[in-house]
Amino acid sequence: MKTLVAVLIATLAINFLALAGGVGWLWQSGHLNRDRVKAIQVVLFPPPAEPTTQPAVVVAPPPTASSRLEELLAKRIGARSAAEQVEFLQQTFDAQMGQLDQRERQLQDLQRLVSVAQAQLQTDRAKLESDQQKVTDQQQQADRLASDQGFQDSLNLYNSMPPKQVKEVFLAMDDNTVVEYLRAMQPRTAAKVIKEFKTPEELDRVHRLMDRMRDATPTTGPATETP
Repeated sequence: MKTLVAVLIATLAINFLALAGGVGWLWQSGHLNRDRVKAIQVVLFPPPAEPTTQPAVVVAPPPTASSRLEELLAKRIGARSAAEQVEFLQQTFDAQMGQLDQRERQLQDLQRLVSVAQAQLQTDRAKLESDQQKVTDQQQQADRLASDQGFQDSLNLYNSMPPKQVKEVFLAMDDNTVVEYLRAMQPRTAAKVIKEFKTPEELDRVHRLMDRMRDATPTTGPATETP
C-alpha cells in the first residue's frame, strides 16, 4: 500500500514538473500571454451565469388635452415647410386672440348694462322719494287748510259765488293761493271758474295754474258745492 501511494505521488510530481516546464516554454516562446491565460482560465473555471431579468415594461401615461393638442399640431404642421408652419402657428394664435377679444367685449357690454341698470334704479328711487315727499307735503297742506276755519269759510263763499266773480277774486291772489282754492273746490266748480279766464294774459296764467295742479293729485276731499 505504501509503495502504491509513493508511486502515485511520484507520478503526480513528474506530471506537475512537465506541465510547469511546458507552460514556461510557451511563455518564453511567446505562445502564451496574459490574454490567453485569462481565456484558458475562463474555459477551465467559467463564471457563474447571471440570472436573466425581464425588461421593465414602461406604461405610458394617458394622453392629456395638451398632449393631444401638441400631437394634432404636429400632424397638421409636420408636412409643411418652415414658412407654412410659421404662418399656420400665426393664424392659430390670431384666432385664439380673436376669441379672447370677443369675450372681453362681451364682458364689457355686460358691465355697461349693469351700470345703466344701476343708474336707472337710482333715478327711479330718487323720483319715488320725491313723489312721496310731494304727497306728504300736500297732505300736510290739506290738513292745515282743513283746520283753517278762515280758509274753509272763504271756500264756501267762493263755491256760492258765480264763476265770473270768483275769477275776478282769483286775479287779485297769488298763484299758490289760487291753486289751493282750485284744489279744494269740486272739479266741476273749478272747471267753471277756469273757463272764465279768456284774455291772453288770463290764459297764460291758467296754464301756469294747471301746470301746478298737475304736479300732484289733490288729496283733500271735495268741498260741498253751494248752488
